[in-house]
Amino acid sequence: MTFLEAIFLGAIQGITEFLPVSSSAHLVILPRLFDLPYQGKVFDIFLNIGSLLAILIRFRSQVWGLFLGLKDFLSGKKTNNGYFFMTIVLSNLPVIVVFGIADIVFHVDISSPAILSSMLIIFALVLYFCDRRPVCESKMSRKDSLWIGVAQTFSLIPGVSRLGACLSMARYLKYSREESFKHSIILSIPPVTGACFLKSLKIFSGEIAPECWPLVIAGGASAFAFGMISLCAVENFLKKHTFLAIVVYRILFGVGIFIFLGCGKHGI
Repeated sequence: MTFLEAIFLGAIQGITEFLPVSSSAHLVILPRLFDLPYQGKVFDIFLNIGSLLAILIRFRSQVWGLFLGLKDFLSGKKTNNGYFFMTIVLSNLPVIVVFGIADIVFHVDISSPAILSSMLIIFALVLYFCDRRPVCESKMSRKDSLWIGVAQTFSLIPGVSRLGACLSMARYLKYSREESFKHSIILSIPPVTGACFLKSLKIFSGEIAPECWPLVIAGGASAFAFGMISLCAVENFLKKHTFLAIVVYRILFGVGIFIFLGCGKHGI
């Protein structure tokens, strides 16, 4: 892998992580499309760390609110931060349980073009119909947070997009696009942080050669930089636009996967 390839893959992660288009699908398909070698698990971890840092910095006030909420919850105080903390916890309970069981019981092949293309198209339509719901400005309830958490479990299926599933449910519950996006991004912090921590233990297993570290760091830095740009761009975009452009892109990308990879040399 070259520095340019590492930066390219980091850019894919940083941009698509904050769009409901399935970043995992892009990181599986685009390298195969351009015949790029598999970057390895450590490289994948650093891409996720880069995009996670973008979230922590962009939403630092909300992250601080989570820490304060945890403190208030443990001390038994009823505060807005404590309420916010509980909504995030409830949103993540279903995905922690389901992902934990699924990781033990079965494994899904995320490299299957047939699965990726189908889920990209199907859940594009789900997002489209949910986004047509009217907006009812209200504070995120704990019950609704739990439903968003249930929707998040669908991201176990390759091509669904964790963000896309959460946004679809939040819009179905009539929250604004901006509120839906912010809540969906913030609730990803605990599981992504936990996953990065657990997977990072593999870094010390000797899986990566010392000379590869500059490429790994370059990929992570690229994911962070493009992630910051993507977060700002998406937030501004949602102030004036619907998810229609994303829906169209997902459908075209899904059809493209089926045609160029499903029917091509890689096969379904």
